[in-house]
Amino acid sequence: MVETTAPDMIMVTGDITSEKENFTAFKTFCSYMEKLGVPWGFVFGNHEGLDIQYEENEVLDPEKIADRQTLSNYLESLPNCIYEAGDENTDGTGNYYYNVTDDNGKVITSLIMMDSHSYDEENNGYDHFHDNQIAWYENTIKSIAKEVNGDEAKVVPSLAFFHVPMQEYMTAYDEAKGADNKLWGFRFPNEDGTPAVDDQMFEKMVELGSTKGCFAGHDHMNNFSVMKDGIRLTYGLSCDHNIYLVPFRGGVLINVKNDGTFTTQHLIRHRGQNTITIGKEQ
Repeated sequence: MVETTAPDMIMVTGDITSEKENFTAFKTFCSYMEKLGVPWGFVFGNHEGLDIQYEENEVLDPEKIADRQTLSNYLESLPNCIYEAGDENTDGTGNYYYNVTDDNGKVITSLIMMDSHSYDEENNGYDHFHDNQIAWYENTIKSIAKEVNGDEAKVVPSLAFFHVPMQEYMTAYDEAKGADNKLWGFRFPNEDGTPAVDDQMFEKMVELGSTKGCFAGHDHMNNFSVMKDGIRLTYGLSCDHNIYLVPFRGGVLINVKNDGTFTTQHLIRHRGQNTITIGKEQ
């Protein structure tokens, strides 16, 4: 996909490994990404370092098994990776942003990366964005607007990247059945990995008017892109080789325009053929 499209940046939306020796797998993946020579960003999924089962009195090899903080430190050490651990007073690991500029250095779009956490044991499901993350998002959007346009109300267009999709992904798809705002793809039966609690992140995005697109991973089978309240909600296609009978494997090419608008093209990777089909621009 990278060779075919020659992207300026790559965004990875988590779940790189669920292996017990997660640091070994993580370093293998990151070494591959670094060799591509393309700037890349990362948000944590719900599996990195959190599903490991330890034996009683087991001695852990720190070169092979790492907690999320160690993985975060490793990401920050990589020359081509734009990842940042983020504000230590905000819940999650890896809430950060990156400003995309045109050839003259003008900021045209901000990329907002957020940690969607892992499991919500209290509510028996996946976790959600916490209140202080929503406050961080609002402060970030306003501070970028102040820096770029001199007025926190004059927001800069932005795109948001996280792993677990917000509940609005499902409601938007259901609302769009047979409508024009269902742009591409399918929701598969019983494939709903949204949080157990409906947070207020989407409402805050609509209120501020900056974020025009969200990109999530997590649900291996779902691959749709749909509009809701002026925001496009998109699944990145799964790249996995050995989990689920995924109908389409690949990625999403995001084309950011100089006026801050964007389009997408789905990339379908043909397994075993080394070929890519590039979908129409939407």
